[in-house]
Amino acid sequence: MATSKLKVIKKTLRKAIDYIANPEKTKDGTLIYSHGCSVETADREMELTARQGTGRGDRIAYHLIQSFAPGDDITPEKALELGIEFARRVTGGKYEFVVSTHIDKDHIHNHIIFNAVDYVSHRKYHSDEKDKYRIRDINDEICSANNLSVLPKYDGKRKAKYRNTYKEEKISWQKKLKSVIDDAIRNSDTFDEMLYALEMEGYEIKRGKYISFRAPGQERFTRAKTIGDSYSEDAIRERIANKDKEPELLAEETEVTVPKKKQTASEVKGQVISKKKEFPSKRINLLVDISKNIKAQQSKAYEHALVRSNINTLVKTMNFLISHKITTPEEFQIYAEAKNAEYSLYRKDIRKIESELMDLSEKIKFTQNYKKNAHVFYESRRAKDPAAYAREHEDQIVLFKASELYFKRKQLNPKEMNLAEMFEKYRQLNAEKAELDKRSNSLKREIKELEVVAENIEKAVGEDIAGKEATQKNTEKGKEREI
Repeated sequence: MATSKLKVIKKTLRKAIDYIANPEKTKDGTLIYSHGCSVETADREMELTARQGTGRGDRIAYHLIQSFAPGDDITPEKALELGIEFARRVTGGKYEFVVSTHIDKDHIHNHIIFNAVDYVSHRKYHSDEKDKYRIRDINDEICSANNLSVLPKYDGKRKAKYRNTYKEEKISWQKKLKSVIDDAIRNSDTFDEMLYALEMEGYEIKRGKYISFRAPGQERFTRAKTIGDSYSEDAIRERIANKDKEPELLAEETEVTVPKKKQTASEVKGQVISKKKEFPSKRINLLVDISKNIKAQQSKAYEHALVRSNINTLVKTMNFLISHKITTPEEFQIYAEAKNAEYSLYRKDIRKIESELMDLSEKIKFTQNYKKNAHVFYESRRAKDPAAYAREHEDQIVLFKASELYFKRKQLNPKEMNLAEMFEKYRQLNAEKAELDKRSNSLKREIKELEVVAENIEKAVGEDIAGKEATQKNTEKGKEREI
């Protein structure tokens, strides 16, 4: 299954970039792409951008991993292409990033490192639980569009359950450190890589007679040897060297049950009968199977409320079909296919504009840096002590050389770049994209409504108007032919 994982980089950015750009893992460096920076100086460029940041915090960059299942039919080149699209959509093309495709494992996977501060408005990237689901959705969408496997779809209840469990479950620092070290050993080939993996998780490392670790928020360091015989430095090195022979360490899963507060009659009534609604919702909901609803079996009032809700839903469903002049399953399927095709065209146009915006923002950044720092670079050549002058203006020279490298790679003349024209072009593209987004979102809502209508009709009268059974049979026949 295609998966994604986001980590925080608080230290050793250069080390992280060197790791993902390893020629042995990236087909002699041919599976690497950078945006807004050069791979050779990415850490310095990101650092200089971060200095202009408006936010606070110790996060200097993020490390995003996109893994494909071993059975997925994907080439390294295609994986890099999808990794670039993934990075662009996650960052909006406003953050410097480096993408690399690793082919040294049994599954192809992408590493993406992007700055914690964007180079357009110099604002901090905000990562929270909601953002993790957003990243997951983007990855699923990209993989599904390219016929790659994805993880089973989650629902709102699963999200809420995860958050509640995470808040209630209390794990000791030692137990957490054990788990992190076990994961790092499984994914590392050397002791240094294992330490880097822990640094990616935010751990501070203290080397000495005994190696110690401190997690974010932890007051004191924990000596590795005190959490078990298998966690001393020598034992960890031996486990890494023999990890293929080592049995999988299964983490203990603790199920946390939170006692439910007993509700009063007035609270139950308040849940069943909603207060005044001046404007009834036009959205079509799914029909509820009252026979399987536990609350309805426990409360007559709740059962009656669901019956009224189902009647209202059926009326809305029929009104939808009448207003769109849909009278047969065939007409419904033709209508749905037309809407899906129209939506796909809009999304294709939006992706094209997003790509243009990303390229343009990169060109603007390098043009600004070139024009701003050119005089410093040329002055360094005329200085009495070029070396001393270069040391004094190292940051400006790094930015100029990175810009010069960009224009050379793109075969462009930096002196011909017109910033005013580029800014105007960027505004035009943004306005065009906003209009397309508006139409696309409207179509997306309509397609979702079509799915709800089809499911309601199937529940109410047993009619498969969406043609799901026929589609499933065709899919099964196709699989049989492949076998």
